Amino acid sequence: PAPAGKGGAASAALTSTAAPAPTGGKGGSPSPVAGVPDPSARCVAQPSGGPQVRVGNAIYEVADPVHPRLLCTVVNTLAHLFTEDTIQYVRRSGPDGTEVVLRSMSSGNERVIAGWPIKLLDSSGQVTGDWRVDGNEAATFVPAVDGAGRLVQQMWLYAEGRSQLVYQFPQPLTDCVCRFGLPPPTLAFSADGRYLVSGWPVGKGATPLYVYEMGVHDPVMVADLQETAALWSRSGHTLYLTGGTPRSWTPEGGFASVEGASPWAYQPGLSPDGSEVAYTAFPDPSNQVGIRVYVYDLQARKTRLLIDAPRSEVTFVKDGWVWYFEERPCADCPGQTAATGPVYGMELASGREQQVVFAAGESPVNLQSSWSAGEFWPDT
Repeated sequence: PAPAGKGGAASAALTSTAAPAPTGGKGGSPSPVAGVPDPSARCVAQPSGGPQVRVGNAIYEVADPVHPRLLCTVVNTLAHLFTEDTIQYVRRSGPDGTEVVLRSMSSGNERVIAGWPIKLLDSSGQVTGDWRVDGNEAATFVPAVDGAGRLVQQMWLYAEGRSQLVYQFPQPLTDCVCRFGLPPPTLAFSADGRYLVSGWPVGKGATPLYVYEMGVHDPVMVADLQETAALWSRSGHTLYLTGGTPRSWTPEGGFASVEGASPWAYQPGLSPDGSEVAYTAFPDPSNQVGIRVYVYDLQARKTRLLIDAPRSEVTFVKDGWVWYFEERPCADCPGQTAATGPVYGMELASGREQQVVFAAGESPVNLQSSWSAGEFWPDT
């Protein structure tokens, strides 16, 4: 049966086919695709063994998080940190496929290590899916038109050598005049690779988030509609649902409250060890002024205001350290503030705030890098 929730039913799985890897899926150059930007990775320094973080499109070494070293930037794609010296990124392979490129940051050498007969990049080069670094599973959203002529999003999964259209849901209406916009689509594998969370519950006629277990047709979890985003634990398969007051879910225990937590309003992200969540929020959600940054401790079950001053877009860069932006009044948003560009760091143990000093041209602002919850090496 089709998965169902408070927002209505999503269409059931439509097809499952065994398919060979796409052109270039096991090596060689991809076939050119007209109009699709060329993905690439540009590395400017060799790793020296210190911890690394990917924030948006930039990868930094953060042994000294107040003086980070830029290692690489990625363009028109998404990268995953793989080892101390290597990253993975995806590119189109022919009109309907995707391949994974393994790149050495030290030597610049590249080779293709996996490929799938589904598209993880759209025509603008935007990554619309997720993949496991072992290359065995990938998932993506593909826009389509259903039998009634309505725009839909289809969720395709590649696993166990097969591509499968798992379900589809109406294309959300995504116009929003708001500071951080609407939550983006959610599509992510659990750390152990056993589960996949999927959905985009925004706009009129929204459908909820679902969790699928690999090899099982029907969803094993249906979220509430107000839960508009989710993030997995760093190990295993605990899912944290956000949008209202956060709660957790596991297949073994079901739903549970996250005690002592206020809503993780914007851009929540876990620390490398998975024990804390950093997020941005307004103290009064009904009055969007005075934006602040917070950390919630999952073990102590307590929320901490990091500094009583306008700050935003906090993210962990290594255990015990976060980066965030300063906020100042802006000319084109009377009565409100905006991120000014300087990045500040805080060591949580001391509570000391320091401006992060980037080499010339290497700050996220100079690089025009997107900003997101961090991805880490080593991933503890």
